[in-house]
Amino acid sequence: MNRPNGHISRESFDALYADYKPRFVRIAQSYVRNGMVAEDIVTDSFLYLWEHRAELTITASLPAYVLGAVKHGCLEWLRNEKNRLNIRQQIHTTAYHSIQARITALEACDPGQLFASEVAAIVQEEIARMPEPMRSIFVASRFDGKTYQEIADTTGISVRNVKAAIQRALGIMREALKDYLPAWMISLLLSEMRF
Repeated sequence: MNRPNGHISRESFDALYADYKPRFVRIAQSYVRNGMVAEDIVTDSFLYLWEHRAELTITASLPAYVLGAVKHGCLEWLRNEKNRLNIRQQIHTTAYHSIQARITALEACDPGQLFASEVAAIVQEEIARMPEPMRSIFVASRFDGKTYQEIADTTGISVRNVKAAIQRALGIMREALKDYLPAWMISLLLSEMRF
């Protein structure tokens, strides 16, 4: 039955709303599984009918029309919910893989290697900051394996000055590495490092 545009009276709309709203809410809730969402969908469906009554040509009964709108509202909500869940699942999957990768990396990590590489970086920084000729003397002694006499002969300074420069360089290293190693380990480490 076709209803002419705008021929839904306030009284017939109120009667339709009072008679069918509770039923339609139960139907919607059976699909969306959320009472508040079901209530919103049904209310929006009735509101659409009332606000657009002048433009609508309804070929079925008013309850059938509203129920069709409720069905459409439920489908739209369910599709949106499916998309939200899919996005959440992707986020959780990404987070899961990220955590798994960190666990794997941490399990494979050798703290000694991390520690050694951090200490090596500090040593390299401190060597780079040393003034010349202290830097050259220290590198020649600790990393090139040259004796004090060989360094003195190469640089043209006394053995006593070579020893003093090395002592000052070791003092710098001890200070830079004091949070990492005891003093005796610093000396051992510096004697074994090669850059």
